[in-house]
Amino acid sequence: MKKCPWCGKNVPTEDRICPSCGYDFSRGEMSSFYDQRQQKQAKSKIRHKNEMVIVATLAIIAGGSYIFNNQQEQTEARQNIQQTTKTISESSTVNSGSVSSSSSESAAKSSSAKKASSESKQAAKNSSKKAESKKSVTKSSSQSKKSEKKQTAKSSSSKTTKKSSTEVAKKKPAVKKQVTKKSSGTQLKANMQPNEFAAAVANYAAQKNVSKWKDVVNNSNNGILIKETTEPDIVNYLSAKGNGTVYVAFNSKDSNNEVVYSAYTINQDGSVNIYEFGTPDAPHTGNIYNPVETVSQQDLVKYLNSHKQAKNVQQMAKKVGIAHE
Repeated sequence: MKKCPWCGKNVPTEDRICPSCGYDFSRGEMSSFYDQRQQKQAKSKIRHKNEMVIVATLAIIAGGSYIFNNQQEQTEARQNIQQTTKTISESSTVNSGSVSSSSSESAAKSSSAKKASSESKQAAKNSSKKAESKKSVTKSSSQSKKSEKKQTAKSSSSKTTKKSSTEVAKKKPAVKKQVTKKSSGTQLKANMQPNEFAAAVANYAAQKNVSKWKDVVNNSNNGILIKETTEPDIVNYLSAKGNGTVYVAFNSKDSNNEVVYSAYTINQDGSVNIYEFGTPDAPHTGNIYNPVETVSQQDLVKYLNSHKQAKNVQQMAKKVGIAHE
């Protein structure tokens, strides 16, 4: 690489002329070819500037002529408007004079016409008054007839309303009876499934404050187990054996110990013998236990329905399990 003495840029050693400034290393001066090229570039730049100046001047001239012509058109339009307004005002003054003369003539004619029309109106009024008087007489007579008809209709309607009110009053008690029946909600029936019947017996005994049956009901969250047994060790200790089967109730706490505290038997007529064991209040004669209470199925169902225990019995029945020995 070698350095150009004219522009100071690095130039390859094999190059004879500097590509940036055109310095000729062989002659030690600027190349004539490069001078001519620079002169052409300068001339082209000057020519381009002149062309831009010419275009700008032409654009300014054209814009000025357009604005000047537009202003002339606006002034001419204003003059035309002023002339038309003058002609209109002059014509209106002429027409007003002619209208005033014609209006005076028409006023005279109208006054005469008004007199004639007023006379005809009075005659028509007189005739209409006569016709109205006749109509008023006929209206009064028709109104009196209508009032009589209305009075008769009111009297008949009052009679019918009294009859209907009495009939409604008679029917109301029956409606009340129906509502009371519906408001009672779910009801237990005498024919129950075994698990529902066991839940009914347990709930009845608990409502009667039988202590061991209370324990069964209060601890029935995890279920109630009813064991059907015919073992002599249990049956022979009961005074009312029923059909020979004893239904022993266990709650979730004492079902594993299998200690008998509460049981019931069913007689042939469907009545229930309710027992409890292991308490000093349990009725017994020697070694034989007597029922705490014997109740028919109908009385048991009535008692539970009257004490609103039907829902509790139905919910408890879902937790009752029956086992056969």
